[in-house]
Amino acid sequence: MANLKTRYTDGARRGFFKVGVVLARVGLTADMLTIFGLLLHVGVVPLILTGHFLWALLVGVVAAICDALDGAVARAGVGPTKAGAFLDSTTDRISEFLVSGALTVYFARLGQWWPTVAVLVFMGAAQMVSYTRSRAEALGVDCKVGLMSRPERLVVLGVGFLFSGWHIGGASVLVWILYLLAVLTSLTVLHRMVHVMRKLRTAA
Repeated sequence: MANLKTRYTDGARRGFFKVGVVLARVGLTADMLTIFGLLLHVGVVPLILTGHFLWALLVGVVAAICDALDGAVARAGVGPTKAGAFLDSTTDRISEFLVSGALTVYFARLGQWWPTVAVLVFMGAAQMVSYTRSRAEALGVDCKVGLMSRPERLVVLGVGFLFSGWHIGGASVLVWILYLLAVLTSLTVLHRMVHVMRKLRTAA
């Protein structure tokens, strides 16, 4: 699984870099793409609140492409900077809060409390997945393990949006996807905690 993830990640990175070279030549910067991606996520919020999940998916895909391209443009242009990396990671967290927060409000308005709880668990676990990695790397431990890193979360949630109009067992596919994300993202946090603790104790 890890090797497969590495292969498709490296392949995507090479493809985006080629596009990044073109964008850098026409004057676009990584920070521009990062901010534009964040603004697109702001635009996703009212779409989710009104239940227009297919439109939210389309706008979210464009935002995800911007997010993937900002690093490529940085590498193709002036090179990655600490300021750019900080802006990128911070806006990523804000974007996830915007989407999760909108989903929380949407299901709470409908009185669907289990999906609401699932979104809250997913939202908290998603932040912890990122936190465990950043904290581990600050301690000198590589921490990319686990199934539900941000790209995977976006893809799975996108599937939920795509099939939100379908129902299984009386519940929307989106609801089942949210239950799945809540569980798998929480397990990813646990996986990373165990991984880092083992590495730190071995090094002690």
